[in-house]
Amino acid sequence: MTYRVAQWGTGNVGRHALRMIIERPNLDLVGLRVYDPAKVGVDAGNFVGMAPVGVSATDDSETILALDADCVNYNALGAESNNDALGDITRILASGKNVVSSAGADYAYVRPDVSIDPDGHRKLVEACHQGETSFYMGGINPGFAMDQWPIALSRLCRRIERMHVTEIVDCRGYDSSLMQGTMGFGLPPEAESPLDRHLSNVTNTTFYLSLRMLADAIGLKLDDVKYSREAATTDVPLDGVVGRYEPGTIVAQRLRIDGIVDGEPRLSLFWVWRLTDDVAPEWPRSGFKWLFKVEGDPDIDSEIELDTATDAGRPTSLTTAALLINALPAVCDAQPGLIDNLTLAPHSGRAL
Repeated sequence: MTYRVAQWGTGNVGRHALRMIIERPNLDLVGLRVYDPAKVGVDAGNFVGMAPVGVSATDDSETILALDADCVNYNALGAESNNDALGDITRILASGKNVVSSAGADYAYVRPDVSIDPDGHRKLVEACHQGETSFYMGGINPGFAMDQWPIALSRLCRRIERMHVTEIVDCRGYDSSLMQGTMGFGLPPEAESPLDRHLSNVTNTTFYLSLRMLADAIGLKLDDVKYSREAATTDVPLDGVVGRYEPGTIVAQRLRIDGIVDGEPRLSLFWVWRLTDDVAPEWPRSGFKWLFKVEGDPDIDSEIELDTATDAGRPTSLTTAALLINALPAVCDAQPGLIDNLTLAPHSGRAL
């Protein structure tokens, strides 16, 4: 079966997704939404260095909503496009098109007792009902690593006592204004960043959703959830793609969320983000890597390391796009409603 697909956004994730849609024989690109006026009218193939495909980019949302399409792959980010992601997604769903999305992480995992935006959840449910459509948000950081992967490997265990998942990301090439200040890089170690303030109410964050999904998957009822952060500073000036980092400011950090049961951390998620490997040598170092450990029977130590030379060379952007495009047929074929990584039908990637 061939699925008619519209691509929404041409940023780091969107370009990877666009390339996959064009090259997949079971997908037919029917529309492309952009935000830069200079991109309007450009053939979709030009965005990814491919031959023209006969689909021109538009900055008119109504044009996409009017298309005869099975699904929209939504990769616009509010911080970059100043858009209302929830408003876009609900209108797309109500128009009769399924949506797979890298935006809307608040809705990556929603249950009657798990919702960090009840009003948004209600709007999505109503839109799915109106359009008889399904919505799937691929997950957080970047989806597979903190939920799908450990959930799948947990099937190998007779007994699970503790789980640890660690993300290690080289942030040196991350060209975003969010790096300095918002994420904590470039600040003194004692300063509270906007991300710290956000995570201080951890159960109302998307980071918590990954932890909760994993806990629910293995049948673990959490008594409490705690957030902490460690920071490492540079002794010398360090130049990054978005500016300079002065001595005494943060150039690496390790964030941690623990799921507590009977006073002990039973599930722990770590994020190690680095601008350099020259500090905090006791923390893991690598480019783009995830570590998973189970203490139980059997013990498990597993690792994923990614690499790509495509486009910006950021494998996390590629895998975020691939998760959505590979899931697209399963979402289109699902019953109407909200889908997450516990309810998404089994599927695989696709060889060309």
